[in-house]
Amino acid sequence: MSWGRAAVAGFAVAVLAAASLGAGQAQGAADSLQILPGHLIGSGYEPDKFYVRQGDGEWQLTYTPGWQGEGFSEQVRGTLPNLRAANGVFDDESGQILEYDPDFTAQANTDEFIANLDSYRQHGLLATDVNLQGGNPGYGGAQNAAFTSDGSLREEWMDRAGQVIEAHAQRNMVVVLGLFYFHQDQVLDDEDAVRRAVTEATDWLIDNDYRNVIIEIANEYNDDDAYDHEIIHSDEGMAELIRLAQSRFEAADFRLAVSASRFGDGSWPDDAVADAADLALLHCNGLDAAGCAEAAAEAQQEHDYPIVVNETNNTQGTYTDETLDEDKAAIDELTATGASWGLMLNQWNQYATCVYDDDCGSAGFDWALGPDPGANGSGAQLLRNYAHGVLDHLEEVVFQPGR
Repeated sequence: MSWGRAAVAGFAVAVLAAASLGAGQAQGAADSLQILPGHLIGSGYEPDKFYVRQGDGEWQLTYTPGWQGEGFSEQVRGTLPNLRAANGVFDDESGQILEYDPDFTAQANTDEFIANLDSYRQHGLLATDVNLQGGNPGYGGAQNAAFTSDGSLREEWMDRAGQVIEAHAQRNMVVVLGLFYFHQDQVLDDEDAVRRAVTEATDWLIDNDYRNVIIEIANEYNDDDAYDHEIIHSDEGMAELIRLAQSRFEAADFRLAVSASRFGDGSWPDDAVADAADLALLHCNGLDAAGCAEAAAEAQQEHDYPIVVNETNNTQGTYTDETLDEDKAAIDELTATGASWGLMLNQWNQYATCVYDDDCGSAGFDWALGPDPGANGSGAQLLRNYAHGVLDHLEEVVFQPGR
């Protein structure tokens, strides 16, 4: 699990730079990470690959040797491996979270998430997926209200989101920032409030000069039963919201990529949403590794922009050598297509309570990797070890042997 010497040195510089920043002080555009798909940069760039740069430096494919580190495999160049961390800025105004984690505080949860970014990065991970309205915490009725009823921003949620984005920038990492999540949009009064939420969230990113971000308007937007407002769950409405976010950059001196995700069947539309989006965000929870790779390859044939899978879940609560092999296969097969792989291990870091069985080990959101990588141990230790086993395989794929 070693990193190449140059990679370690570059990473140490990033950490030292992070330590020099004052509390709440954003990393400036002069030295912070920026990310864009090639098609948004210009004709001389591969349209379906991701490029990054520091400040006003030259655009380079992700995993290009240099300031990003050393020893990368050619097959991951231009991709964006990611980890679903939807509840990284979560809070629950209903108080139900305390029934499952009596010690929970929103700030402590965000602090723990940030504290584990270094270990993710050392395994080759470049991005995490965080949602302002969180993800399913494993129980109903949570009130994770990042927006007020008129669509304006809640300061405490945005403070935590800023901490997460800045911590990623300091480590040359990316945040895929979701705005809306299932059964949370009802806090918004009407469709104008939804539009205001998109506008204010996007303007907040611009005002804070956050360039290491990809915007995901909504998680699985096409679930009619999960969202109250048609502007979110209809193709026409989602295309409008994507274009609304994009339009906010017309007066800015930088641009962020914008998209949304769909059901876990690996599908991607061929309609207004696909035309408006800057990249495809696929969910493969209902597919095995081969099926997910096939779906990603099909999307690549149809669209000239990056294909990012930001949810695969091959366990469904079963953490064995067989399911671990399937998660490893998902990394291998997606990488072979040129698409970006992403892991969702919801029993580990998204559910605050047991969902698949009565004694899964969950007692709140967990962000740490275990000491014995693989399908080893039981309860919470099994979940941590399993996550570590998956990321160990990612490390093998990202870096050249013997680096």
